[in-house]
Amino acid sequence: MTGIGVQPVAVVLAGAAAVSFAIANVVQQRVAVRLRSQAAFDSAVLLKLVRRPLWLAGLAAVLVSISLQAAALGLGRLVVIEPVLASSLLFALALSAWADHRPMRPTEWLAAFATFAGLVVFLTVSQPSGGRQIAGVIPLGIAAAIAILLAVAASMMAGRFSSTRRALLLGVGGGVAAGVTDALTKTIAALIGGHRFAVFADPRLYLLVVVGLLAYTLQQNGYRAAGLAAFLPVFAVLDPAVGSLLGLVVYHERLGGGPARIGVEAAAVLAATWGIARLASSAASIEPVTSAAVPDRAQAMLLSVPIPPVAAMVVPASRPAPILPAISPVPAAVPVPASPSAAVARDET
Repeated sequence: MTGIGVQPVAVVLAGAAAVSFAIANVVQQRVAVRLRSQAAFDSAVLLKLVRRPLWLAGLAAVLVSISLQAAALGLGRLVVIEPVLASSLLFALALSAWADHRPMRPTEWLAAFATFAGLVVFLTVSQPSGGRQIAGVIPLGIAAAIAILLAVAASMMAGRFSSTRRALLLGVGGGVAAGVTDALTKTIAALIGGHRFAVFADPRLYLLVVVGLLAYTLQQNGYRAAGLAAFLPVFAVLDPAVGSLLGLVVYHERLGGGPARIGVEAAAVLAATWGIARLASSAASIEPVTSAAVPDRAQAMLLSVPIPPVAAMVVPASRPAPILPAISPVPAAVPVPASPSAAVARDET
């Protein structure tokens, strides 16, 4: 198929990719939020989650989404496909609310649509043109270093914030790392097409692996921190925004336009920013129990309560054992005055 007939097929594939990615986000968030860990940021979160079959099912949905997305981009125009893919944000928020048996409030829908519309308008208006297929090692290395520094800073500061703000912080670090991952992927895809096995000697491949793993680790820790509405919007907006910025700076792409285009892009960014803040505020008002560390602390408090040594107590057989409160423990050894007969017995011995 070619021409006009291909576009509807590409849109359907992109819609299926968006739904699959939304399902993956909801499934993996619901598994990650129950992960038993005392740390605000767990660097080994992927190693722990990979043992969970449901999380692996979410990973399979991610791979399906990537495959459908690649097929859609291969058939359709980028300006048409990217906004359809961005709809995964709405699908994920709606699915998360449905899974929690909690309908989304009108203000939440408004914030979600503002975030989605801002993202779609930004992707549509800021479509770059021209540029290179491959970027140099030094500019991509600088971008990767910035992403790594932000990821490390986010992980170190995660424990200083409440769960909702922690999710926002990790969303910022993860979104930047995901945008850098997109920029690295563009070069690696071009290198594989032209040089194939020579790509294994290229340092940009290993930068892609490191930054990609960092982005995914930040994403799963963001899922642990709070609800999906607190993390996913900022992550979903920063990913394409950073990728587009690197397209301009690193790949020397050009934006058409003038003041009107810049004004529309600024309005789109403001709308998306308001939507992110409103969704995060809504998530903070719900504030579910998101950490499996709470039962651990409660259990430790229960274990710290002193228990009276029942074995040292003698209870007559004719009466039932009294119920003793744990808050008033009986001393283990109570001095008993010696009887005269006992004293005589000791003297005789």
